[in-house]
Amino acid sequence: MKLGFVSAILDNASFEEVIDTAADLGYECVEVACWPKEKATRRYAGVTHINIEELDDEKINYIKEYCKNKGVEISALAYYPNTLDPDLEKRSAYIEHLCNMIKAAPKLGVNTITSFIGRMQDKTVEENLEEFKKVWTPIIKLAE
Repeated sequence: MKLGFVSAILDNASFEEVIDTAADLGYECVEVACWPKEKATRRYAGVTHINIEELDDEKINYIKEYCKNKGVEISALAYYPNTLDPDLEKRSAYIEHLCNMIKAAPKLGVNTITSFIGRMQDKTVEENLEEFKKVWTPIIKLAE
């Protein structure tokens, strides 16, 4: 087992500062926050240590090499929006970003994405589960 932390706790740090902190404290891995660049609506939301939209081969190689040199692995890419948001425009943007993360993860050598399945607060558990199936089935297929 490897011990790590979610990079969002270092919300004002750069990617390099997050990895340096992990290495200095003896952590072996980090779950790296990958929110889109936007104003946060709640604590830790909006934290971006890897900007998925700006990833190219050069940046990917830099990230992998930096982690390798520090002896710290990226255990997961993290993004926790409400993918069942009743606002369909927001929902669509959340899902699109999540799908972009799924496509980027293998390029970074990362096999785990962490997220929130979502919830509609005015719906029952059963209704949420039905909506979950509609929203998440295509996302899961993309990840296969």
